[in-house]
Amino acid sequence: MAARLDSSLDLRLLPPFLALAQELHFSRAAQRLHIAQPALSQQIARLERQLGVQLFDRPPRAIALTRAGRLLHDRVAPALALVEQGIAESTAMAGEPRAAVSVSHLSSFAARLVPLIVAAMRATHPHLMLTLHEASLTDQLAALRSGRSQFGLVHTNPDLPLTIPDLRAVTIATGPRMIVMPAKHPLARKSAVVLCDAASHPFILPSGDQESGYRAGVEGACQRYGFMPLPAAHANDTGVILDLVAAGVGVALMPWIATADLRRDVVARPLVDEKCELVVLTTPQAWRMTDALITAARQAVEQLINAGPTTGHRR
Repeated sequence: MAARLDSSLDLRLLPPFLALAQELHFSRAAQRLHIAQPALSQQIARLERQLGVQLFDRPPRAIALTRAGRLLHDRVAPALALVEQGIAESTAMAGEPRAAVSVSHLSSFAARLVPLIVAAMRATHPHLMLTLHEASLTDQLAALRSGRSQFGLVHTNPDLPLTIPDLRAVTIATGPRMIVMPAKHPLARKSAVVLCDAASHPFILPSGDQESGYRAGVEGACQRYGFMPLPAAHANDTGVILDLVAAGVGVALMPWIATADLRRDVVARPLVDEKCELVVLTTPQAWRMTDALITAARQAVEQLINAGPTTGHRR
């Protein structure tokens, strides 16, 4: 028989716990909650006293969930999502306006990842209306800052760090940067490729300037290996890039999450010692609903990884 809920437990302490569990950074979690950092620290300490367990490892070690903290998070996150769902459904039945969130995403996530995110959200928040927009990195940043979008889905890497103090960035998963090439390409015989091995081959580069966006990220990676990529074409749409690769126009770099279910005449190989991150961007004002979207994105990535053949991992 399940234990009865201790009525002395302050349930108002659970949202701050979830915020810190997801951010693993006191300052960012406090900003997300719109409270001072000392207040957040006091709330977490009070919750730990009420439960009689330590939920977080603290400095000098990095902030991290303890085993008890992970167990609590895994139970509390879906429970609060159900509470939000119940509230949304109740207000919808009462004639309240239907909640809506504008979601922007890269074309590389359109085929598999975005549909899984939408399906996960429909399962937990059936009255939430998602409006989807395919957009480049720079366009997504502009849309988020202007308020035209509340949720962005991008990937980043060491050659393209995101400096966005006005937005909230949450890493959903990490995995290898991949090089995509025709199946009969000489590098396709390798199980993994060192980027400098592609120095003599033409590249299909992302559109955009050399100062921002994914073109700058590709060129920055090549420069670290002592060469500048030879441009054969520029394109931003993932489908167009893969068509150009299949036609033998050149090779291209992509995040691992975008290389599942490739056509038979195209292969992807991981780049040695090269990683990228799948990142969700949100506006601080929209954190309540976007928390559910972040959970849905994590679930979608896990579903893709479990289905294979992607090689990423959650973070």
